[in-house]
Amino acid sequence: MVAVDITLKLPEELVNQAQAAGILTDERVAELLTAELERKNQVRELFDDIDKLHKLQPPFTQAEIDAEIRAHKEEKAAKRRD
Repeated sequence: MVAVDITLKLPEELVNQAQAAGILTDERVAELLTAELERKNQVRELFDDIDKLHKLQPPFTQAEIDAEIRAHKEEKAAKRRD
C-alpha cells in the first residue's frame, strides 16, 4: 500500500454520518474508490458495446419500427383472444 494524504472539505453532517456508519476509514474509502473505478469501466464498456452494435446493422427506419410495434400489438391481442 502507498500512503496518500488527502484533505477534503466536506459538510459537517456528511462527515458525522460517514463516521457513524464506519465508512470514513482507509479501507472503506479504498473500497469506494475501487467500486467507482469499476462502475466507470463498466459504463465505458457499455458504450463501447453500443458502438459495436450500431456498426453491425444500420438503424431501423421509422416504417420498420412502426411495423415491429404493430406486430407486437397484434401478437399480444391474439394471445388475449385465446
